[in-house]
Amino acid sequence: MKRSAALARRLPALLLILVLLCSCGTSSAPESADGLYQPGEYQLTTFDKMEYRRPDTAALEALFTATADFADRASSGDRRALTDQLERCWDAYDEYCTMETLAMLRSDMDQGDEYWAEEYSFCWENGVLLEQWMDQLLVACASSSAKLPSRLLAGYDEGDAEPYSDRAVELMERENALLQEYWQAMQLDEIQLNGQTVSYLDTISDPLISDADYAAAQAAYCRSCNDAAAPLYAELILTRRALAAEFGFDSYEEFQYASYGRDYTPAQVGVYLDDVAARFAPYYRSFMASDPFSRVSYDTLSPPRLLSLLEKATADLGDSVTDAFARLKQYRLYSVTSSARKAPGAYTVYLNSYGAPFCYLGAYGDVEDFLDLAHEFGHFADACVNYNATGNLDLAETYSQAMANLALLRGREALGDRGFRNLLLLHLLSNLGLYAEQGAYADFESRAYALSDDELTVENLNALALSCARRFGADVTDPDTADLSWVQVNHLFEQPFYVVSYCVSADAAIQIAEREMKDPGAGAACYEDLLDWQEDAFLSELERVGLESPFAPGRAEHNMALVETLLENDLGDYLNAA
Repeated sequence: MKRSAALARRLPALLLILVLLCSCGTSSAPESADGLYQPGEYQLTTFDKMEYRRPDTAALEALFTATADFADRASSGDRRALTDQLERCWDAYDEYCTMETLAMLRSDMDQGDEYWAEEYSFCWENGVLLEQWMDQLLVACASSSAKLPSRLLAGYDEGDAEPYSDRAVELMERENALLQEYWQAMQLDEIQLNGQTVSYLDTISDPLISDADYAAAQAAYCRSCNDAAAPLYAELILTRRALAAEFGFDSYEEFQYASYGRDYTPAQVGVYLDDVAARFAPYYRSFMASDPFSRVSYDTLSPPRLLSLLEKATADLGDSVTDAFARLKQYRLYSVTSSARKAPGAYTVYLNSYGAPFCYLGAYGDVEDFLDLAHEFGHFADACVNYNATGNLDLAETYSQAMANLALLRGREALGDRGFRNLLLLHLLSNLGLYAEQGAYADFESRAYALSDDELTVENLNALALSCARRFGADVTDPDTADLSWVQVNHLFEQPFYVVSYCVSADAAIQIAEREMKDPGAGAACYEDLLDWQEDAFLSELERVGLESPFAPGRAEHNMALVETLLENDLGDYLNAA
């Protein structure tokens, strides 16, 4: 199983290049004296000045192939030359990923810009080829007589010399094609409304649209997305199950847990989700029936005010965090404007060649943006401190969720009493929703991947999604679309078995917030300690800084009691007054 485990750990890079209104020029890739691809030289600059150039895939293939051939025939005396050439390939790889990320970001900032949509599509489609070339190169270098330093080999060794089978490559290419189809499906804009074909974006952007027409447009969009994407998900499951079997795993779920390097099992998660459903669902269902969101005030929040509030809230969280915010501001590594043309959601990506992260926010233009940006800034700080090297999803999500908790607690004075309590209510609702929604999605995908081939139909997937939503406390008030919207959760397609990380990391983030509430500064110190991670395993790292495992008995009950206490003691009069 050594071979299979090693493959699982390195496959995410092969399967996906992660995840992306400015005026930029384009240029062709440079060439060197030897005629092979020569990556450019990059120095960190403001985002609007970052140059995009479409990757020359033919030149890249020539570089990687020539370097692999050199590795095959190299002797110990060629170590320095091969090292230089492999470093050049790594720079070229980073450049490709950077260009893909730039194209993704600029496409998301203006979904109506066909140029950037085409550039991102080009980079995405060719990304699997780049990963194959890099994989073949690293296998050759790991087996070379030149004996290169391990730091350049990304964990590859002589035992990895066995190439991927033709069947594995075929399945990976099919998976990539399905993901591309999914991405295109999520860009759809035409919907059927009142017997007419109309633009979804134009419809919901109309300032005079009625609530009824807005809801009808959303429902039509939801149905269109499901019609396009649900069949793709069924085929993705079949493809991925075959891929896992090709690498010697009994299930794709086990395969993906190995690829994430998790130090817990699907069986532990199953017990955990049962506990969450039992403890959270009844309270969540009852509390949501009182319509608590009607007590939330969505006051307007401009981008300058948003950044100012976050800067004040994070000013005393430690040198690492302060330095990260200074970098974000100095190089304008963020997009926080509100626009109907922007892609929804929020994420943080890394621009490899510039050595810098970037925060993207499909902003609402109101106070909720504070919590969303604080969350993404947690990812940003992690990427700055650890040079984007935190490979553990659960740790990465702990950084983001704990940052949102700490920023809210530390921002109380800047927000004012009313503003703080308003955001505290919204944040608690978000956390309750996280356990309900992400718990339901985690449960759904585990059950979906366990369906037999005969059971794997669109109808069964939609019914399963609805059943899991109800199990975790969702109040399904729109039976026409409640079972369809799951296809818009991109992690289910692009990063399977990711979503449970939101739940288990929320537990660690809650513990950090509790420390801060009991002893101001203690939570911030714990966060700074956790940023300097020493173990590449989630549970081991929590133990190192004195936090409990989310799988410890009673954790779900404890967290539920904390939420109830905060709602009663800190927000009781606020809710009653509202």
